[in-house]
Amino acid sequence: MSIPKLSITTISIIAVVLRLTLLAYGEWQDANMQVKYTDIDYKVFSDAARFITLGESPYKRSTYRYTPLLAFLLTPNIYIHKSFGKLVFILADIVVGVLIHKILCLRGLNEQKAANYSALWLLNPIVANISTRGNAESLLGAMVLLTLYCILVKKFLFASILYGLSVHFKIYPIIYAIPLLVLLDEEDYQGLRRKGKEKEHDKSSWRYWVGKMSRFVTPTRIEFALISGSVFFVLNGIMYLLGSLLGLVLFIPQIGLVTLLGIVFGKDILFACFIQTFTFVAYNKVCTSQYFMWYICLFPLIIHSTAIKFKYKGFLMLFAWISGQAIWLYQAYLLEFLGENTFLRIWMASIAFFVINIWILTEIVKNHNYEKCFELGKIRNVWGNSGDIKNDKHQQR
Repeated sequence: MSIPKLSITTISIIAVVLRLTLLAYGEWQDANMQVKYTDIDYKVFSDAARFITLGESPYKRSTYRYTPLLAFLLTPNIYIHKSFGKLVFILADIVVGVLIHKILCLRGLNEQKAANYSALWLLNPIVANISTRGNAESLLGAMVLLTLYCILVKKFLFASILYGLSVHFKIYPIIYAIPLLVLLDEEDYQGLRRKGKEKEHDKSSWRYWVGKMSRFVTPTRIEFALISGSVFFVLNGIMYLLGSLLGLVLFIPQIGLVTLLGIVFGKDILFACFIQTFTFVAYNKVCTSQYFMWYICLFPLIIHSTAIKFKYKGFLMLFAWISGQAIWLYQAYLLEFLGENTFLRIWMASIAFFVINIWILTEIVKNHNYEKCFELGKIRNVWGNSGDIKNDKHQQR
């Protein structure tokens, strides 16, 4: 039995229908069942938006810890309909799926395979559930992917502004600064041939390393840092004037590993962003299911570059990830909704889920086919028209 070939347009339409169906069901569940479908965060967003409509600070709503821009965006929740914000998040979901398709096609994957990988996001029930429950993570995913797309097609100014906006919206995309700066060199990204490359025997001298460090500071990198940094700080300043001071996010030791991964895989920017995000979430001291959206939207961009076969190891990894998460969520459900004392079991489930994530992280890195995105100023056609993966590295093992 052959699997029907669906275009990205058809998949997007199905994705919209799926989400609208869940949205309608959610309205019914909220009205008729004790356990509500809508996420508590969505009520927080709406309450903050209500304060905005009254000319007051959104931070008068306790537990609102987000940018005021989100509250401004959702003011139609008050004026038009309470589910307006969910429609915005659904739209962002579709934008993410389309961007996944466009980015994969830019790297040489054929239209049909790119559409199939986009379906991993668009037709993913977990993604659809999280967005229709009123979680805003898809907005951030759209900003991040649009930043990467603009970088790839060299819409540099727009990419810089979007990146600054995404970091302002939620601080975690700042981890992508390292691989982005590594990517933006003059030779591969700009296509400028460098005169007089270093000789092998010079690598042990201090002149070699001083020269290498000085060449890292290029006009492109400076421009990107200045524009994106300015957008971030200006937005933060404006939002501070409109409300109270946002709490500063403390970086914990995980940032060291995230930075290292960004440096090592920076030229393969899509994989760098995925593996950084996966690591950041796995090592984070606070974890909720919505955080998984941060890397799920990037996963379709790197799956074609792995030597892991779904039939065996891939299925086992997916099963372990889903099982570990299910056990963890079940214990949290018993605590939050039924009032049972499951703190010890939650702790044990968290450790098990962390170990599973580290195993998955290790396997993904070991089995990834590293491919630079740019060479001499042009996007490398990594997969060609056929979309066949290169296995040279693994054949040599």
